[in-house]
Amino acid sequence: MIDHNLGGTVRLDDEETLALLAGLYDDGAIRHIQVQAVPLPRPVFRERLDRVAASGIPSVVHAPHHSHGVNPCAPAAYDDRPAKEIEEYIEEAMRQTLEAADILGAETIVLHAGRFEPGGRLAAIETFAHFLDRHNDPRFALENLPAVYAGYPLLGNTAGELTALAGEKITRFCLDFPHLACTANHRRLSFLDELEQFEELNVALHHLSNIRRGSITDEHLELDHPEGGLDLAAVVARLRRHPTVPTTLEYKDDSVDVYTRQVRVFAGLWEDRAGSEAHP
Repeated sequence: MIDHNLGGTVRLDDEETLALLAGLYDDGAIRHIQVQAVPLPRPVFRERLDRVAASGIPSVVHAPHHSHGVNPCAPAAYDDRPAKEIEEYIEEAMRQTLEAADILGAETIVLHAGRFEPGGRLAAIETFAHFLDRHNDPRFALENLPAVYAGYPLLGNTAGELTALAGEKITRFCLDFPHLACTANHRRLSFLDELEQFEELNVALHHLSNIRRGSITDEHLELDHPEGGLDLAAVVARLRRHPTVPTTLEYKDDSVDVYTRQVRVFAGLWEDRAGSEAHP
């Protein structure tokens, strides 16, 4: 029996990856999946959701984010749709997200604060607070985002910033290791110091992939990527200190078997760390 709670990510409409992850679950290699809720036409949404539910795999749900047209802190930023259309789209997307969590019995819903236009940080903070007034759920876990991506800034990059954004409405958090490393590189901060700050937060989920050495760009690279620069020793040390907190692998590779390979890589890292702890 594995002594960690590892999982993989699947879009709600990706049946091929779902089948692969179901096989890994049956083999005991993973213990959960993260279902990326993407807005879908109603009949398709229920059909896909029912198929995920039928797999019987314990799930967490990831709410749609700006890449899916749902940008809580600045809904109209980088979006040329009419404001009314954006509002209605977000409302339906969040309804689907909560329904997915209900049907799947998910205890955690990962949420991004979103991206904003340069100079709009204060307005973004206020807008996100209004979003939480309308959409609030005890299952929400607010995720740290990289400081920048593709030239635009994102909201909620460090433990302190997440705490401020959450206020009293969100009490749980998702720690994304590569996002934190990108932020540390961009701001020239210590990754280890920033990681330590998350010990003060109620972290309900970890996200794991890799980034290039010194990069500020989140690419969802494999853990064993030859140019990988994430401090995996520090990451796995934290994971072993918090073994009951699920860790979800997140990849953008079009090849679904990336999870088969990366589950093995993670298992090796986990065991290597166990060996070093046993023989300091």
